[in-house]
Amino acid sequence: KALERKGIEVILNTRVTEVADGFARLSTKVFDEYGDVQGRDEFTLPVGLTVWCAGTSPIHFVDKLLGQLPEAARNRDGRIKVDKWMRPAMPDEKLMGSIFVLGDAAAFPEGDEHISRDSTLPQTAQVAGQQGAYIARLLNRGYELNMTPPVLSDLALSADENNVFYDPLLTQWLQLRGIAEANPFVFLNLGILAYLGGGESLAQVQVGDVPVFSYWGSVAFVLWRSVYLVKQVATRNRVLVTFDWLKSAVFGRDMTRF
Repeated sequence: KALERKGIEVILNTRVTEVADGFARLSTKVFDEYGDVQGRDEFTLPVGLTVWCAGTSPIHFVDKLLGQLPEAARNRDGRIKVDKWMRPAMPDEKLMGSIFVLGDAAAFPEGDEHISRDSTLPQTAQVAGQQGAYIARLLNRGYELNMTPPVLSDLALSADENNVFYDPLLTQWLQLRGIAEANPFVFLNLGILAYLGGGESLAQVQVGDVPVFSYWGSVAFVLWRSVYLVKQVATRNRVLVTFDWLKSAVFGRDMTRF
């Protein structure tokens, strides 16, 4: 609605199949009364100027890595398919767990064994951040990552004074919580934030499937900038970003490099 108030026509559940001189061909999902996809409806949109600002492709390193992995690890969009513990298929089972893939490079299936969805988690910083924290927990807790599911390593259970992996308190705490076997990764959707320009943003805050609140305009803009600052990894970055915002507000954006 905020975009429509700016005179922008929003087309949902649609992908671009072709862009040519004077037109763009679009394909829109068709749903039945129960919300299930029944097919797609294609139509042509006449255009004068086309500005493409969506869609990414994996970097060369990802394609190079896929060349060393089985063909089953290649997703149709060029990303790397991973299992529920963020591990890609390996050419040798003994190598399982030696490589983790996360973020934009990972094609993690959305849903679970009870929800069959032909889609993957979105390529957003929120997903990548949660996946990174999840992998860090797997490594810190000393799971045997070549097993399915990963379980606590014998080193984590062995009381040897030379064993740097032995942490009896952590091991007992994990066993008490019933996670001697590593739980699969589960994405917790906390909502979306989107900058609209002109000091306005969209904010949809939720916890999982439970909506908390939705705002648009200047209030959402303040929230967007607050989250952006908090998510910076260092105080130095927060200071640099803040000064960049102040400089742009006073002098406008520097367009000389564009």
